[in-house]
Amino acid sequence: MEHASDLKPSLSESFSSPVSSHAFVWLVIPLFFFAISHYSLAEDLTPVPMASLDGKAFKSKLGPVGKPMDVDDILVFEDGQFVSKECERRCGYAKVDYWVRRAQDGAIEMRADVPCTESDAMMHWRGTVREDNIEGSFTWVNKRWYWDFEKEFWFKGRLVETDNP
Repeated sequence: MEHASDLKPSLSESFSSPVSSHAFVWLVIPLFFFAISHYSLAEDLTPVPMASLDGKAFKSKLGPVGKPMDVDDILVFEDGQFVSKECERRCGYAKVDYWVRRAQDGAIEMRADVPCTESDAMMHWRGTVREDNIEGSFTWVNKRWYWDFEKEFWFKGRLVETDNP
């Protein structure tokens, strides 16, 4: 009479399939080269302290991409947080933590994901600061139970005194 343990394949028999080892090689090699190629891009960007933008405000204009920038705004960086004063006033967008890094040309790149306090909308801000100027874009994403939409905006601004925006 055979025991149940005699019917189980050994561990080496379970993993000795030539197909699985070839699939593993074909999966690992492209991932390795992908990781190496993207690593060099990360080296080009140097993190910078938040203090590099903290305490600064930019008087800005914004509008839908491809159309005139006809909305006045003040973009404020303070205490590690970012806020668009116009979006805060009109739609209840909150102050949020922001992220920065330095590009090869010395510019400071910023990112912020800003939720609306009154709905399921979100703004994804991306900007570049060079000397006293900021410019970039943001994507406004609005999610409803019956539809979602995304709209792209652009902005440009100039550094102003924080006491007198």
